[in-house]
Amino acid sequence: MICSGTTTTLLGRIREGGSQDDWKALVTRYWRVIFGYARLYGLSEADAEDFTQDLLVELTRVLPEFDYNREYGAFRGYLRTITRRRLVDRLRATRPEVSELFANESQNKEVGYWWETEWDRAMLRQCLDEASSAVEPKTFQAFQLFVLKEWDSNRVADFLGLSIDSVYQAKARVIRHANAVYERLQQEEGGHD
Repeated sequence: MICSGTTTTLLGRIREGGSQDDWKALVTRYWRVIFGYARLYGLSEADAEDFTQDLLVELTRVLPEFDYNREYGAFRGYLRTITRRRLVDRLRATRPEVSELFANESQNKEVGYWWETEWDRAMLRQCLDEASSAVEPKTFQAFQLFVLKEWDSNRVADFLGLSIDSVYQAKARVIRHANAVYERLQQEEGGHD
């Protein structure tokens, strides 16, 4: 299961002003992707944080006017383009080779692969975050230890005081909830980005 895509519903709500929860969801989904992209091109951690924050502030101004039309491409493409442009602007002042650095990016499969991988990770985190709120904390902890940390089921059961069967049930419950989030995102969005 990989959760992908930005829901047109979220973008629609943001276009109409959006609630704090809508903006928080947008920041949660894309902070790491934008930050990682800036780090990929050599910004220090502090500069990458500033860059990410500046870009997200810009998005708060632009997105209410943003006309989302899937015929012209996915939101992830729009976000990548605006991130790239703002990064070029920021780097141009301090790095004269910046034009050369970005000139062949569209043909650089590693950068494209990195962006897509980070995008998918951000969406997976969104699915798991929502799934974690839908189950008991101990259930999610069992899932984390068993699936994400790759502990043996016996070790998880002993550590949490559960039966081995309960560990497997916890895994199934979290995956079921994460898949439901994925399906909801896909329905709201109308398919993949």
